[in-house]
Amino acid sequence: MRFVFITVGVLSELLLFVIIRQLYKTKKQPNVSIARILNAAFVAVLSNVIIAVSHVWYINIFSFSMYFVSMDFITYFMLCFTYIYTNRLRHLDMFKKIWHFVILIDSVSLFVSIFTGHMYSMYSMEIRDGSTAYQTLPTLLFNVHLALCYLPVIIAIVFLTISLVNSQGFYRFKYIPVLASVFVIVLLNIAYMYFSLPFDYSVLFYALAGLLLFYFALYYVPRKLMSNTLQLAVDSMKEGLLLFDTDQNCIYINKTARDTFNISKESFGFDDYPVGLWIRGRDRKKIGEFEDTFSMYIGTVPSKVRVDYRKCIDSKNRSMGSFFLFENVTEDYSMMESLKEARAEANRANAAKSLFLANMSHEIRTPINSILGMNEMILRESTDSKVLEYADDIRSSGNTLLSLINNILDFSKIESGKMEIHPIPYSVHQLIRESYNLVAPRAMIKDLPIVVKCAPDIPGKLYGDSERIKQVLVNLLTNSIKYTRQGQVTLEAEWIFGKQLKFVVSDTGQGISAEDTGKLFKMFQRINEEKNRTIEGTGLGLAISRELLNMMQGTISVSSVSGQGSEFTVMIPQTVIDAEPMGEFKLQKEPVSTRATYKESFHAPDAKVLVVDDVDLNLKLVAALLKKTQISLSLVNDGNKAVELCKEEDFDLILMDHMMPPPDGIETTRMIRDAGGHNAGIPVIMLTANAIEGSEETYLEMGFDDYLSKPIHSNDLEDTLSRLLPKEKVIK
Repeated sequence: MRFVFITVGVLSELLLFVIIRQLYKTKKQPNVSIARILNAAFVAVLSNVIIAVSHVWYINIFSFSMYFVSMDFITYFMLCFTYIYTNRLRHLDMFKKIWHFVILIDSVSLFVSIFTGHMYSMYSMEIRDGSTAYQTLPTLLFNVHLALCYLPVIIAIVFLTISLVNSQGFYRFKYIPVLASVFVIVLLNIAYMYFSLPFDYSVLFYALAGLLLFYFALYYVPRKLMSNTLQLAVDSMKEGLLLFDTDQNCIYINKTARDTFNISKESFGFDDYPVGLWIRGRDRKKIGEFEDTFSMYIGTVPSKVRVDYRKCIDSKNRSMGSFFLFENVTEDYSMMESLKEARAEANRANAAKSLFLANMSHEIRTPINSILGMNEMILRESTDSKVLEYADDIRSSGNTLLSLINNILDFSKIESGKMEIHPIPYSVHQLIRESYNLVAPRAMIKDLPIVVKCAPDIPGKLYGDSERIKQVLVNLLTNSIKYTRQGQVTLEAEWIFGKQLKFVVSDTGQGISAEDTGKLFKMFQRINEEKNRTIEGTGLGLAISRELLNMMQGTISVSSVSGQGSEFTVMIPQTVIDAEPMGEFKLQKEPVSTRATYKESFHAPDAKVLVVDDVDLNLKLVAALLKKTQISLSLVNDGNKAVELCKEEDFDLILMDHMMPPPDGIETTRMIRDAGGHNAGIPVIMLTANAIEGSEETYLEMGFDDYLSKPIHSNDLEDTLSRLLPKEKVIK
C-alpha cells in the first residue's frame, strides 16, 4: 500500500510538472524562473508524500533533506523571477554567483546532517489515529537555513513594492497580483506554523504561489494590460468607432464618437443620428459595406465626415456584427480645396511662363530671322571679300545668339517634363563626324586642333537618340574650345561592356578647381564669373547635358585640375543594330568651311505660293531666299487680305505666320479652309518663331501640313517646299 501511495504521488506531481511545462515552453523569460519554482515544488511535494507514507527512518531523513534543499531552490528562483519581472537584471547578475554558492553549501550541509545531525535531528511522534509520524528537531544551523529561505522572499517583496510605487498608475496593475501571490507564501506559512500541523503543508503553499505567479505573470496581467492598452488606443483614435451586434444593438462607442456626437451605447441605436443619415436610402437588413463622405452638422457646425462601414465575419464566415469608422475631414477637405486652388494657380503660372517663353521665342527669333536671313543673302550675292568676311562674322555671332536661346528653351522643356527622347538607328561614324563638323569652325578661329580618337571595334550602327547624343557632345566640345586658349581638344570614343558607348572630351584649358566642380551641372551656374565674363554662355549647357543623359539612362563625370585642363566622361547605354565594327575613323581632309557656296535644290516656275506675315521684312526675306527657285510668290501682311486673295486666286501652297494681329495665322487658315474652293485643300506650312517643346505636334494636330521655326534655314525651307508642292511642278 505504501508503494501505491508513493507511486500515485509521484505520478500526480509528474503530471502537474508536464502540464506546467506545456504551458510555459513557448514563453520567454521570466517564465523560466516560474517553471523552476514549480519543478522544485514538485520535488518538495514528492518528498513530503514519501515522508507521510513511509515509516523507514533512513528513507524519511533522506526525504527531509530533499525537501529542505528544494525550499532553497524555490526561494532562489522566486528571487530570480522578481529580478527579471521588475527589470533589475543588474542585481541578478551581481548576486547570482553568491546565491549559487550559498545554496550549494546549504544543500551539502543538509545531506551531511543525515549522518551527523548537526542541522536537525528527527524523532517520531504518535498522532491521534495511533499512527506514527516523523518530525524534525532544528538546531541553530537549521534556523540559519530557514533564514536563507525567507530572505529571498522578503527581497522579492521589497523589489516588487518599489516597482509598484515607481510605476505609472496605469501600469501598477502589473505588480499588484504578482505581489499578492508572493504574500500567499508568507501568510500560509504563518498559518501552518500557528496551527502546528503534523504534515508540512507549506510546500503546497509554494507550489500554489508558483501557479499563481505563472497565471498572473504570463496570462492574466499581460491580457489585462493588453485589454486596457487597446481600450486607451481605441479611445485615443482620431476616428470615431461604433460597434453593433448582429441585432444592430450598439455594444461599444469609443471616446471620439462619444465626444463628437454626445452619445452613449445605452441610448444609441442603428436608426439614430448620425448612423441613420449614413444608411438612409439603404436596406438596413441588406446593407452592404461602403465608404462615403457626408455633409452633415456636428453640433451646429457644417462639416465633412468620411464614413467606413464594415461587416465583422469570423473564421467560419458567420456574422459577428458590424462597425462604423468615421472621421471629421472638414480641415482635410478645406486643405484639399486649397491645394486644388494652389495647383490651379500653379498651372496658370506655368501656362503664363509657357506663354512668356513662346512670346520671348517669337520676339527674339523674329529679328534674328531677319538678321541671319538677310546676312545669308549677302553671303550668296556679294563678291567683296571684306564684306563676305564681315557677313561671316555676323553669321557666327547670330548662330551663337541662337544657341543661347535654344539652351533656354531646352531648359524650359526639361523643367516642364516635355523633353522627350526619340531613339532611331544611327551610324556612330556619322554621329562623330557631324559633331566634329559643327564645332570645327569655332576651333579654326582660335587655331585650336581637335583630335579625334575612336576605337575601331565600335559597332557600326546603334539604336538611340543620336540628335540628343550629338547635342551633348557639341556642348562638351564647345565648352572645351571656349575655355582653352592653347594646346588641343580631344574627343575619344569606345565601346565598353558590350552595351555602352563611352565618350571622353578632354582639353588643355584653364581647368576647374575642386570647390567649383560641384557647381558645374547646376542651372545658370558659371565658374569664375568675373574671370570668364568675356566668354559667352548661360551656364545651361552642362546642366542640360546631364538631364539629357539621365533621360537616356546615361552618366557624366568630370575630372579636372585647375590650370591644367578638364576631362569629361560620358557613358550611354545603346542597343546594337549592326555589330559590324565601324573600323578606322576618318575625318574630311579639310573642316567644313563657314562659307559654303549656295546652290538651289530645285526650280518650280509654274508653282504659286502665298506668303502671309505681318512683318514686311520677313516677307522680303522669304522672297529673297526663294528667288533662285523661280517660284511665283504672292506676299500679304494681313490675314483678312490673305482670305480675300484666296477667294480670287488659286495657290499650290501657303506659308503662314502664326503671331499676327487678328486674325492670327491659325484663324486665317481656318477661314481659308471654311471658304471652300481649291485653296481649302492645299498644304499650309506654319512659319513661326515659337520653338518651345510640343509646338510642332500642336500645329500638326490643328491641321497644318508642316512646321518651320524661325530663323528660317534656306535648306529646310527648300526641302519642305519641294516635298509639299505638286510633284509635276517641281524640277530638280
